[in-house]
Amino acid sequence: MKKYLNKLKWLIISTAILAFPHSANAQGFTKPQTWEGVCVHNGVATVQGLRCLIANILSVAVTAIGFIGFIMIIVGAFRYLISGGNSKDTQKAKNTLTFAVIGLIVALSAFVILNLIAEFTGIKTILNFNIPDAGVTFN
Repeated sequence: MKKYLNKLKWLIISTAILAFPHSANAQGFTKPQTWEGVCVHNGVATVQGLRCLIANILSVAVTAIGFIGFIMIIVGAFRYLISGGNSKDTQKAKNTLTFAVIGLIVALSAFVILNLIAEFTGIKTILNFNIPDAGVTFN
């Protein structure tokens, strides 16, 4: 059981780290990116379809981070309840709760930080994930 909970704790931390790229994808944060427009040409996915694919994957990842964080808070609370006053088990439960809350805070702060940077600097393009196509010229 200890080995399983330790792996689950690291899964939450690594998932929180993976949430950083999602913050740069504003179109996928609230709803999945639809497979239309530049993502599909004549019913066939294009290279631009990677944008839709990544937006959808990261949209699911943010939901998973929230769900896993919620589950880990429940696991930590349950471990705290069954610790029976044992200081070693109580400390493990507190650590589980601490890491779950830290993981949720890190995941949410990535989104907030990027939006604050975009607002203060006026550079809104950092919130968009675009793959350039043949028609784009870089000056």
